Amino acid sequence: MRLLPPLSALPVTAGRLLVALVVVLPVLGLLRSSRRSFKSALGCPVAYVLALLLTGYYLLATAAFQMAPVAEVALLLSSPPFFVLIFRRVRGAIPDRAEIAGAVLAVAGITLILGSKMSFTGELPVHHLTGKLLAICAAGLAAFYAYMYRILAERGSAPETMGVAFLTFGLGGFILVLILGLVPTPSGWGALNGDALLVFLGLGVLSTAIPTIGFAVASRHLPAIVTAMISLFIPLFAGIFAFLVLGERLTPMFIPGGMLVLGGVAMILRQDRDKAND
Repeated sequence: MRLLPPLSALPVTAGRLLVALVVVLPVLGLLRSSRRSFKSALGCPVAYVLALLLTGYYLLATAAFQMAPVAEVALLLSSPPFFVLIFRRVRGAIPDRAEIAGAVLAVAGITLILGSKMSFTGELPVHHLTGKLLAICAAGLAAFYAYMYRILAERGSAPETMGVAFLTFGLGGFILVLILGLVPTPSGWGALNGDALLVFLGLGVLSTAIPTIGFAVASRHLPAIVTAMISLFIPLFAGIFAFLVLGERLTPMFIPGGMLVLGGVAMILRQDRDKAND
């Protein structure tokens, strides 16, 4: 059964950001620390850049899932660790072998998990290719967000995490709604029903508000490569939830693939701990 009508990426992303904003507004009203964080972010230019990076990630990822096979998009969205290693290399920092090996091992695990759901036969439709390119761009934005936030934190100039989250929801939602108003496109909003609204609520809370705040906290306090590894758990947990909630069967490679993912993450975490102890 289809819970959502065919909506373009713009209204879906705008909707989930605005739902997230409505959900976190009570926090802004009740907690003085959150209000201070938001006011501080308003006066910090780099906070706007971080908010736009995350808004771009949500927009591109949403469009990618609509245009290309879900399994392949999920795999491409798991690539931020590689982008972080590239960014570090560009700045002159040579990645450790353990970090490279851990990233390769973890992505190999994701490939095993999703491999049976991926199609490599037939002519590749243009919209599938476009969706994959958008997924790669989305992964790059997520990696750059984590990398930039961590560098700012090390310099002592990182904006407050809650302030960045509020800006992402408010500024991102406003810009996307403004674009929708200037460039009207058929959206399918009239076909929304009660079930679809519940899905939007879930997208706004579980897939936007909580991850945005959590990702901001992780990006501020953890090395960028460690934060980027969070994306590797998306297909892993998606498979587990689909098994527990929807009754979908796990692929034969799910367990060995999951072990590779955990092993790769463990290698990177251990390397980071060893660096901290040196």
